[in-house]
Order: sequence, then C-alpha cells, then structure tokens
Amino acid sequence: MSNLTINQLTTFTGSPQNNDLIIIWDGTDARKITYAELFNQIFSGSTSLQCDGNRLNLTGSIIPTQNDQYDLGSAEYKFRDLYLGNNTLHMGDKSFNSTNIDDSMEIKNISIPSSPISEGNKGDVVFDNNFMYVCIDTNSWKRINLDSIW
Repeated sequence: MSNLTINQLTTFTGSPQNNDLIIIWDGTDARKITYAELFNQIFSGSTSLQCDGNRLNLTGSIIPTQNDQYDLGSAEYKFRDLYLGNNTLHMGDKSFNSTNIDDSMEIKNISIPSSPISEGNKGDVVFDNNFMYVCIDTNSWKRINLDSIW
C-alpha cells in the first residue's frame, strides 16, 4: 500500500499487508503502527474486518480495551439506524430485550382514544380527568375509571 491521505482511503481498493504502516494522529501526537498490530489491538480471536470503501464488514466481536471509555457516535454525529438481534441490550444497570420491551407500558402525550378501537400501539397509556386508557393490543383500548373520591 502506498502513502495515502484520509481522503484517498475512501477510494482505495486492494488488500493491506500485515507490515503496511498506518499513522495515527490525535491532533497533537502521531504514532506509526503496522496493520497487523492495529488489528491485534482492536480485535481478538477470529475477528476480521474488510473494507470496500463504502462499508466495513465485520466477522466477530468488537471488545474495547478499557471499560466504559469509548463512544459509538456523538451528540453531533449520530448513527442513523441500529439493527440488533433478539438478544439483550445493556445500558448501565438496565437490560432491554424483545420480551421486556414488548411487555412495557409507556405513558405518552397522545390523543385520548374516542372508542375502544381507536388508533394505538400495545403499551400506550393516556389519562384524562375521568379515565386511564390502556392500549392492550394494536388499536384495542381498555379504560379504567379514576376514583374521584380518595
């Protein structure tokens, strides 16, 4: 691989060799590292990464070298979509999976349903002065009378 700038990497095609050098610069300091060393530090086991200039294809797991130190995206530069399998998503001490998300109840700022078959999604909950409305399935509502004397 010849010397390439970041802009040239977007159109680069070919296969880097293990002894090809990559220069990493953090805005202050620069460091040379070989392609093999970089991937040994980032990936472990049978993990591999291929790039065709438009997307990265990953085989294996991405495991950071330090706990709770790195970001995926930023407040300014977000990922558009995130696709996950049916396993669990862990955020802090909370765990989310397809079962507990489907079974959750959410209070929303949406219109009060005008009938038991008004538009709604399972888990939607809304209130007015007299009733609490719970959507128990798509477009299927139940309402509970709120006791005015407590």
